[in-house]
Amino acid sequence: MPTAIQERANLASMPVNLGAMAEVGRQETPTFTWNPVEQMWVQEKGGAAKPPPAPHDVHAIQTWFLDPDVNEWIQTVLGPMGRQLAAQWKGAYRVPETAVVRKTKAPPKRSPLVFVVAAAVVVALIGGVAVAAPGLMGSAANSSPAPSPKPSVATGGTPSSPAATTAPEASASVAPSADPTADPTNAPVSTPRPATPRPATPKPATPAPTPPPDFVNPQVGAVGTIFRITFIGLPAAAPYRTSYTRGSVVTGYTTGEVPSSGVAVFDLRTSAGSFPPDTYFFTIRAGNAVKTVTFRITG
Repeated sequence: MPTAIQERANLASMPVNLGAMAEVGRQETPTFTWNPVEQMWVQEKGGAAKPPPAPHDVHAIQTWFLDPDVNEWIQTVLGPMGRQLAAQWKGAYRVPETAVVRKTKAPPKRSPLVFVVAAAVVVALIGGVAVAAPGLMGSAANSSPAPSPKPSVATGGTPSSPAATTAPEASASVAPSADPTADPTNAPVSTPRPATPRPATPKPATPAPTPPPDFVNPQVGAVGTIFRITFIGLPAAAPYRTSYTRGSVVTGYTTGEVPSSGVAVFDLRTSAGSFPPDTYFFTIRAGNAVKTVTFRITG
């Protein structure tokens, strides 16, 4: 008889993978089934091992096994005890897809580099204006015309007669003008300051485009339809495993290596003997990525 183990734990940190294939050719691994009525784990097979933490959906019958390759608990088809409980409590078992915990990506944080560059541009503009202002004011002051000298007036008394006035000598009439503008070399020269170049504003970085979601074409088809399944954004050169699930039955499909483009395409051929009409879940596991698409086969 299976032994009931009543140890509970939080499942928030336990990764969930629904793409597990049938365990063929392996040794017996620890396998446990969750009893939703008594809220405890029941060991199906394998040696003595610590049970997994309590599942998220504690009201559903589910079976998990320990994958020794990655040291990870993976949900699989119901074991004998799980099928017995499912037959006893109708409706307690649910499709494994309902137990998937999908992690939402955190919104990208805006880089502070844009604000730093904008502040540097403003400071550079203010500094350039402050440096150029004194030069412009000095040029305006130097460009004003120099005042012309006024003729001197004798401070002596007014002569009593025209004869008493001393006549100027002839040599005095040819004296050079005192106007400094007559000789261009004597005028002050103002050197204009070079204008400070305005720094170029960097363009904001364009966010990387979001890859399109995975898809299957067609999504609904009759028996014999070839379903083309495309997965996008997989880690390049990573080994992958694929499987498809119908109800509680998981069937391994193929293995290989992800192309360098990160896109994997599969043509799933259906036949009446292997694919009865129902809803199917096709899953790929490559590296740390686990992706699933859904399609339906009609009669």
